This record gives sequence, structure tokens and C-alpha cells, in this order.
Amino acid sequence: MDNYLLVPRSLAAALFDAAFAGAAGLGIVSLWTSRDWEKKLKLRRKIVACTVAMLVALCGLSLLLTATMTGSSDLSVIRPQFTEVMTGTHAGRCLLCNGAVVLVLLALLLIRGAYPSRIGSSLPIILLAILAATRAASGHAAADGDFTLAEFVQFVHLIATAIWSGSVIATAFFVLPYMYRAGQFETMMEFARRLSQVVTLALLLVVLTGTYNSYRGLGASLAPLAHSQWGILLDIKMVLVGLAVSMGAYNRRIVRTSPSLNSPQASCLTLVLRAEATIMLLILVVSAWLANSPPANAL
Repeated sequence: MDNYLLVPRSLAAALFDAAFAGAAGLGIVSLWTSRDWEKKLKLRRKIVACTVAMLVALCGLSLLLTATMTGSSDLSVIRPQFTEVMTGTHAGRCLLCNGAVVLVLLALLLIRGAYPSRIGSSLPIILLAILAATRAASGHAAADGDFTLAEFVQFVHLIATAIWSGSVIATAFFVLPYMYRAGQFETMMEFARRLSQVVTLALLLVVLTGTYNSYRGLGASLAPLAHSQWGILLDIKMVLVGLAVSMGAYNRRIVRTSPSLNSPQASCLTLVLRAEATIMLLILVVSAWLANSPPANAL
């Protein structure tokens, strides 16, 4: 693996993961809101923006994959090898599948009247689940072949992470601030309670699948946690996850112990959730770096 390509490859993967989580979170939020709130928040436009960002990230990842395979970042070298790398390698075919799903999702979002019912609103989420499956078929999880336990665990991990991080990010940056400015404290409370229930289940799956992935990546030993790049990145990720969980627990206590929200509580809830969402974005960046670094068991 060429070290000089590690940074741009990780950044492109982080952009994709953040956009994927954002699209998933916004899609889930759209199912929780009324039609009027969906229009006020312009949720579909935001999902379109996330989908375009995913497409841009996939284009970058495709070029960087070719650069890695050819051992050169020179476009004159990459160009003639691009098609062969994308169609003749497992990683390239996975990226093509990702691109096809993203294009279908974008087309669906751009077609007027694509949301005539709640069934129509769920279609983007189904496509995002398919996208997670194709993503799970590449990277470290695919090292032992296709349709393995590792790939299935990675698929569940990607879905759970997207639900957890995406729901928090969408709610923190787009939903609660708007409701707070509108003085809709009761609606905020109801929304926060629903978010807490979904995030709790998603977090449980993240911890279980993340533990399995960490066990595989560390080679069933704790020593690499302090003596390898992959292990140190995992340490950083666990610290960030711990911080995010602590903030989520603080907000959960507010939601569970308060029969209703007043203005100071609503402001605190929003600020803490925004801080949690910011940490979520950092977790996605570190996760992308982990995915593009050789695991400790491969060293």
C-alpha cells in the first residue's frame, strides 16, 4: 500500500461514509416527520446533496484505486489502466456497484413525485441498505472471500453505524435547531425520545459488531493496541465513541426524566446533541482511516 495515497484515500472514504450516514439519517428522520415538517426542513434536498457527495467520493476512490494498482499518481498512467482496474479487480467491481446504486438513488430523488406515500419515502433507505451490502463486500471484511461471516458482520456494522451517526447528525444540525427556533418544545421532546430509542438499539449493534471486527483486526491479541498504527487508530476511535456515548446518555437522562422541555433544557439538549454529532463526524474520519490501513493481523 502506497503511503502517499493513504491520506487522500482515507479522506475520500471519510467523505463517502459521512455522506452515506447523512443520507441514511435524513431518510430515517423523514419517516419520523409529518409532510409539513419534511417540506419545512427540505429533507429531500439535503438527501440529494449527500447523494451527490457520495458520487464525488466514489469518483475519487476509483481514481485512487487505479493509482494504487498502477503505483503512480500520474493521470497519463492512470487513464489507460482505469477501465481494466475497475472491471478486472474485486475492489473495482465493488466501486462500480456502489456507483450504480448511488446513481439509481440520485435519479429516484430527482424525479418529481417520487414520494407519494411513506412507501416511496422508504425506497431510498432500501437503496442505502443495498449500498451498505456492496460496501461490506470490499475492504478488510472481504479478505476471506464473499458471503462470509466477516462480510455479514461488516454489513450490520455499517447499517448500525449509519443509523446511529446519521440520525444524530441529521437531528442535531437540521431538525432540533429548527424546532427550537420555532418554539416547538413538545415536538422536540417527542422527536428526541424517538431518536433515543432508535439510537440505543443501533449502538448495541455497533458495539457487538465493532468488537468482532476489532478482534479480527487485532489478530486476537491486545498487544497491537499500543504497538501498531491500526491499534492506535482503534484506541482513538474507542475514546471518541466513549465521548459520544456519554453525551448521548446525558441527553437521554433529560428526555427520560423531564415530562416536558422548557427553553433552557431545549437549548442544552440541542447544544449537547450538536457536540455529539461533531464527534460522530470525527469517528467516521477515524473509521475511514482504519479501513484504509493494514490491520494489525496483516503485519
